[in-house]
Amino acid sequence: MKAEVPVLEIMSTDIPQLEPFESVENAAAKMVEHSSGCVIIVDEGKPIGIVTERDMVRKVLSERKNPAETQLRDVMSSPLVWIPRHIGIMEAAKQMASLKLRKLVVLHDGQFQGVVNARDILQIAPQMIEITRELADIGMPSGEYIADSIQQASGYCESCKGYSGMLEFMDGQLMCPTCKESLE
Repeated sequence: MKAEVPVLEIMSTDIPQLEPFESVENAAAKMVEHSSGCVIIVDEGKPIGIVTERDMVRKVLSERKNPAETQLRDVMSSPLVWIPRHIGIMEAAKQMASLKLRKLVVLHDGQFQGVVNARDILQIAPQMIEITRELADIGMPSGEYIADSIQQASGYCESCKGYSGMLEFMDGQLMCPTCKESLE
């Protein structure tokens, strides 16, 4: 099994895309319809966040919120941490382990391509279970990794609140290039 297999070859592509103001209830129905474990949240066609089944359980159901009244923007994970479609499965596994994530969004030229999850990788490379555990044990702390890979974040700038596909970590905040430049 070659570790150079790109995530493009194993990612799931039938992932629902919904607007931030849609309900968790609607998202759950779309997830069932598409046999997907997540939905991608888009704003004007740009991916800005993700909501997983786990998010729904932890942020809605366990808190006894009404899924019909809870908006996706209130439970989505954002900024969106993503990988390019040509990244190999080994690198994807390293990122998942370091960031303690089970899914990574795949983008190309700012456009949503799909989602790769740990199960996708382990189905074609089961020997990677131990490798990902070891990488998580010996790797750098996830906070450092996030700061080092933040060039891969898309979402809303914490300074101006505008959307950017190129958020960067500066002074403890995720900022768009314009706001970052104004501080330099």
